[in-house]
Amino acid sequence: MLIINIGMPRSGTLWRYKLIRDLVIAGGGKDGLEIRNNYFLKPFLSLPNADINTLKFKRLFPASYPSFLGETYVLNTHAGPTGLAKKLIKQGRLKVVYGFRDPRDCILSMLEYSKRALPHYSNEFLGLKTLQDAMNYMEPYIRIWDEWTKLEGVIIVKYEEMLENYHQVVVTIKNYLNLDLRHEDLDKILNTYMPQAKPEEGVKIHFVHGKANRFRDLFNPEELEQINSTYRDVLNRMGYDL
Repeated sequence: MLIINIGMPRSGTLWRYKLIRDLVIAGGGKDGLEIRNNYFLKPFLSLPNADINTLKFKRLFPASYPSFLGETYVLNTHAGPTGLAKKLIKQGRLKVVYGFRDPRDCILSMLEYSKRALPHYSNEFLGLKTLQDAMNYMEPYIRIWDEWTKLEGVIIVKYEEMLENYHQVVVTIKNYLNLDLRHEDLDKILNTYMPQAKPEEGVKIHFVHGKANRFRDLFNPEELEQINSTYRDVLNRMGYDL
């Protein structure tokens, strides 16, 4: 079984990926990086987190091949659905966990990251200097949210709900993936990735604040009006208050 963790940028995507990866391994599956090495998938999957940068046929087809041989593993991406992905979901050969967050908090996090990121290790958000820059960057990911949330067979995870009802959401994900774990293994994973918990040595989940609605305090009234007027309809459909 191929499992893909997908998320908006700055929506806890790496957090969910590592949690799901550990659930899968504890349930008898393999690390996506092990699959990458064993099945000669280095041209198609990137480091450091078994990332698949696009779900187009040229990458998804070879990346899914080990699942046809009985392997179960998790890949990570921010990409939108494609014809092949939809076909694999419909056939029951692909399971997708899609996570999103209030776009206003995503945008705030991008702008904060652009100020603290260093060129020698990341440049993804360095070009985002203004609120409008970040909103422009977010635009395709709003469309991707719309596409994934309309598909049957995809589990949708809200970042804020995962913060508030962490244990329940994790169990829901485990059940969706049909994973059979020992109670002690599940408890260990739950404790490792619990919000606000201090990560174990060597565990990196890219939590900086791990809070919801920070944008309400850190954007000024003019910025809030700009972003709310742009995303009014989207925020309503996502279930967020203005």
